[in-house]
Amino acid sequence: MKYQPDIINKQIFAEGNIQVSPQEVLRLNAQPPSQFQANFENTMVNNGYQLLLTGYAAKILQNEEALDYFTDLQRAIVSLRGNPRPTFGGYLKMGTVDTRTLESNSHHISYNIANGQVLIFNITLKDNVKLMRDKLEKIGLYNVKKIGQGRWETEKVACVTTPYAAVNGQSNNLGKATWLMGAHLEFEFGENAVSEYTLFHNPSVGGPGDTWESIQDKFGMTTDVAIKLSEMLIKTQENKHQTKWMTHSQGGLIFAEAVRYHLNGNSSWAITGGFNGVFGKNKGESLNMHSVAFHGNANNNVRSSVLFKRAGIDVLATRSNDYDMVNTIIGLNTLNAWRIIGSVVYAEHTMGGTIQQSPHTLMHDNFETWDEKMCNGPGDGRNNFQKGFDVIDKAGRGGVKYINNFLKL
Repeated sequence: MKYQPDIINKQIFAEGNIQVSPQEVLRLNAQPPSQFQANFENTMVNNGYQLLLTGYAAKILQNEEALDYFTDLQRAIVSLRGNPRPTFGGYLKMGTVDTRTLESNSHHISYNIANGQVLIFNITLKDNVKLMRDKLEKIGLYNVKKIGQGRWETEKVACVTTPYAAVNGQSNNLGKATWLMGAHLEFEFGENAVSEYTLFHNPSVGGPGDTWESIQDKFGMTTDVAIKLSEMLIKTQENKHQTKWMTHSQGGLIFAEAVRYHLNGNSSWAITGGFNGVFGKNKGESLNMHSVAFHGNANNNVRSSVLFKRAGIDVLATRSNDYDMVNTIIGLNTLNAWRIIGSVVYAEHTMGGTIQQSPHTLMHDNFETWDEKMCNGPGDGRNNFQKGFDVIDKAGRGGVKYINNFLKL
């Protein structure tokens, strides 16, 4: 089997749910595949199909080694030596000749078959196992240091000591939040400027649970994560530590609600401040040691700007793809009907698209970079309806633009 890392990387990105940054996937897969040997096998087995692991798959397998279901996962991989095309527990992936996925009790194992070899290129948790694992994570503060492009290491800390800090959005476990918020910080402040940052981790409790948290903070029924962030903002202010914050998605709601909660005397009901907590006599001290940038934020920029002005917090930037429904529809950050329609048109890419094609997950420099990913990047691309919308969009106004510090009409 000729190893083609470019094709392998596209397969991984198209499946989504990568467990490290895209740059780390590329780095890991640049090395040749390694031969698989289960830890319960005394010697390398040479009969049957030869089992190979890409660098990324080997990394994921290594990360699972201490867990209870690791032996079961290995046994599922071993079974591919004798029968890589099982009729039970495995399925042929659509649009391929011999790219398959095998299910263990806990994981999906994706692999290619050719010339007597099985190349395992991806190992992902089943949704129920991932949800169970993610729910074990707690709200926490982490010092995150860069150890290479797209590579970060974390250490739990008690306070913010770095010039930059971040609050992640929903459906992000600690591993994803670490590299994703690093990517957003680098986009906003420059890759060379950010060597470390402090992550205020907003753990995931699953899609419905995360959405309910967002609704609570949206309407001033303060969540535990917003209360804890409010306490952290006060502590950092008291330490006279200047901090530039980056928030993404639900992180924007959490940050805005943390500020409102503080200003309104630690009240968990926004009505106490008038107009959803916007107006009212300040009952909290200034937070002027803080500034903040928003990417794809779910909070409303007009309402939030009043709160931040009261708190003395500078807004450094608010950026979003025009067709990011989190910002336009959930955040209520536009009155432009075309942007609202476009956000609905691209909703499937926001909610379940690949990292590269999503209008929400990462920031893009301009329309052309996002459009190139939609045309040629890993993922489903545009469906026929989206293609029609895109033709009208490009003809009418030249494509997607980005909002910056104002309510775009």
